[in-house]
Amino acid sequence: MRLEVEIRTTGHGVAQASRALIVSREEMTAIPSTDSDLAAFSAVLDDFLAATRRARGRLGADQELTLSQYHLLRPLLDRAEPLGVCALAEAAGVSAPTATRALAVLEREGLVERRPDADDRRKVRIALTDEGLHRVAAKHDRSERRREQIYRSLTPSERQTTTRVLARLAAAIEDLK
Repeated sequence: MRLEVEIRTTGHGVAQASRALIVSREEMTAIPSTDSDLAAFSAVLDDFLAATRRARGRLGADQELTLSQYHLLRPLLDRAEPLGVCALAEAAGVSAPTATRALAVLEREGLVERRPDADDRRKVRIALTDEGLHRVAAKHDRSERRREQIYRSLTPSERQTTTRVLARLAAAIEDLK
């Protein structure tokens, strides 16, 4: 199986990391691992996931959107026009019923509004209110600053390795059955 990864960051080192990732995926089954390797990997992965959960709780501000809310509303941030519920759900990677339930809460909170679809009166389009736009943009800016802080805490070599490993982990998670 061949894994092809497109990394949208420019730079010579990232292109090399992408090519190395393809080679390492093909060769992965040839590398023997031990129970202690698996145990060490599992422990580090658990530590990483726990640190991520703690950071979300620690760094979340009052009135800040949850990650689920942010990921649902994020596609609206760069759009000039409101989106239909199904299009918004697809862009956010959730089911339409999940999006509908979340949007009902967000509408009650005054962050989104439903607008009639000009072409089909049975449908509605979702738009951010001014408050919704402010909160999504604020969450986006905080997230970008945190990512930059993490990025800058790594050496150039660690950045390349991390980019490669995170892409590989994302692919492995997508392949889980």
